[in-house]
Amino acid sequence: MNLPNKIKRNTLVLTLSIFLLSLVGIYMLLEQQLKKSVELEFQRVAAGTKSLFLANIQKSEADLSFKLSNIVAAEGLAEAMARGDHGALKRIVEPYYKRLRDVQKDADILTFRSSENITLFRAHQPDYFGDELNKKRTLIVDTNMLRRPLSGFEVGNLDITYRLTKPIFYKDVYVGNVELGINPKAFLEELGAVFKIDVGVALEKAQLEMLLDKKAVVQIDEKLQLVRGNTNLKNYFLQKQTNQKMSYKVDTSIALPNHLLQTMGYLVVGFDISNIIKKDTEFLQRFFFLIAFIMLVLVVLMHQSFAKILNHYSKQIYIDHLTGLLNRYALNDALFSKRGKVLIVSNIKEFSLINELYSVDVGNEVLVQVAALFSYFAKERGFEAYRISSDEFVLLKEEAFFDEEVCFKTLKELHGRVNALKVALKEAEEIIGVEMYSGVAFDNEHSLEYAQMALKKARKESLAFMIYSQKVDTKEHSQTVVKVKRSIKHALEHKNVVPFFQPITDRDGKTVKYEALMRIVAFDGGKKRIMYPSEFLSIAMNSELYIKMTKEILSRSLGFFQNREERISLNFLPNDFFNSSVIKTLMEGIEKLDSPSRVVVEITEQEGVENFEKLLKVVKKLRAMGVLIAIDDFGSGYANYAHILEIKPDYLKIDGSLIRNILSDEDSKILVKSIISFARELHIITVAEYVENEEIFELLKEYGVDEFQGYYFGKPTDLIGAQEQA
Repeated sequence: MNLPNKIKRNTLVLTLSIFLLSLVGIYMLLEQQLKKSVELEFQRVAAGTKSLFLANIQKSEADLSFKLSNIVAAEGLAEAMARGDHGALKRIVEPYYKRLRDVQKDADILTFRSSENITLFRAHQPDYFGDELNKKRTLIVDTNMLRRPLSGFEVGNLDITYRLTKPIFYKDVYVGNVELGINPKAFLEELGAVFKIDVGVALEKAQLEMLLDKKAVVQIDEKLQLVRGNTNLKNYFLQKQTNQKMSYKVDTSIALPNHLLQTMGYLVVGFDISNIIKKDTEFLQRFFFLIAFIMLVLVVLMHQSFAKILNHYSKQIYIDHLTGLLNRYALNDALFSKRGKVLIVSNIKEFSLINELYSVDVGNEVLVQVAALFSYFAKERGFEAYRISSDEFVLLKEEAFFDEEVCFKTLKELHGRVNALKVALKEAEEIIGVEMYSGVAFDNEHSLEYAQMALKKARKESLAFMIYSQKVDTKEHSQTVVKVKRSIKHALEHKNVVPFFQPITDRDGKTVKYEALMRIVAFDGGKKRIMYPSEFLSIAMNSELYIKMTKEILSRSLGFFQNREERISLNFLPNDFFNSSVIKTLMEGIEKLDSPSRVVVEITEQEGVENFEKLLKVVKKLRAMGVLIAIDDFGSGYANYAHILEIKPDYLKIDGSLIRNILSDEDSKILVKSIISFARELHIITVAEYVENEEIFELLKEYGVDEFQGYYFGKPTDLIGAQEQA
């Protein structure tokens, strides 16, 4: 396994994925912003058009109203109106109308009507056809009735026009009115010149009934029809192409009111936005490429940062903190490959004795120097070096074929270098020599298991090393390993990894807590069978199955004791505390209990711990929560009293091998008494395991043991299953 290369690949894929996803997201955002920008620009122009249009109407109305007032005030006009004298009206009005047309070419018609709505005189353009249908138009009727000026838009036979009226009085008597008709194109042409837009007029369907010529009518929607507009506007409503809809915008929101403020039609504003789209697109593209370049620079920096971060956390997970070698988790990943592998597993002879005689610090120094030797040797020979437990080291190399002779030479050289290693003690004038056992296997799946079998055989026969063969592991044993793994996987899938609970009593025989013990419920030929840890635990610990089983036992045990009064005692190996998922499961279970003090965490004594300081931090965190701590199997031959003083446990569980022989073995009696005395001085509660009969029970009470566990008080029982069947 090449850990740096693996990290580089992972970080490169991650950063490239983030880069591409970010670019896609930014592009979509910019595209959305482009649409919003174009829409806002059009709304701005539409709002400006409306404001200018209304301002033009007000300005023109004020100007024309003033001119109309001058005509009405002309000498003799009111008298001619009173007499109905057409000739006099024509003579008086025509000069005024001509001057009006000189300054206002869109003044199409000037009409004088009597109070009875009879047309007395009409000045108009040559192409004006008349308006006979409008003799009783509301504008004129309301002017006669109200006798005051009025103005507004009106629909005529052919078009929509803007009209102004003024009442005419002769000697304070109302004699008629004058009406000025304005073609609205004057307002529209100015708008087109200012905003570079297309302008037209739309009418509602009901108003179209008044029009004689409907050939130029273009459908806008179900309500409106375009009656005035250039080719661009007409094409917009006639054509439905998507690209034309994108590059051309139309607004129909400007109402054209009559003198009663009733809407007679709508101003239609068309805006060609293709240039704006082009300019905005070019700007956004340049902006996008600028962002892409900046992001590319950031991605390079981010990639380097990710690599450092992942490298740091990978070291936390995959690196042994004492020696700097790859650890068991890294080896599991490497073994996942289906390629053939040569695996050498080695451990130090009598390493527990080094710890016991010289202290853990000296033992750690031995491990560090052996690890350095393995690391250097691995680099020379193309291996990866691992430390997978306290004194167990592994060399791993991918090989297509296994050459036994080459492997034999490699082992001889490795052991020669290890034997030559001398560790000098700083505090004493003494040098420690190091020897090792090794086992070798070549396989693509079970290399570690087979190599450990060879190692075990070498140790048993006092050989320096042994290469795995059928003599080392019979076919029957291999089949057993496969069968047990299959049973474990099946049990995990079907919730058959279950906790059995054994009672722990006080000196009066009253049960004060239960210890959760791992069992597997298996079915052989349809018959139920209980599998004990001795059958499956060592095999499970050599694979990822162990963690899954541990989490299952924790979850089910804590869940069951949620509604009970007794304490629950849970077993942990030291390395279990370094697995975040195991600790997470423990914490989640504790939160469901009414008090953390109902949980006892038992730490099984081992001859070496990968990182005692890290273990101590986890223990202190649990104690701060209120969880009780126990040291299991204390007195098994390599107990470290210094660790006991640092951990300060609540319980010491005396190793069962001492209790089992206590009636007949004087050494066991001495050791048990020593442990009890040591614990009493530190105010630690002692627990004796393997209490099989009353005689042992009474003797231990006499020695001062506080709590007891064994078949005399009860065997491990499936309390969960019993409750479910009840």
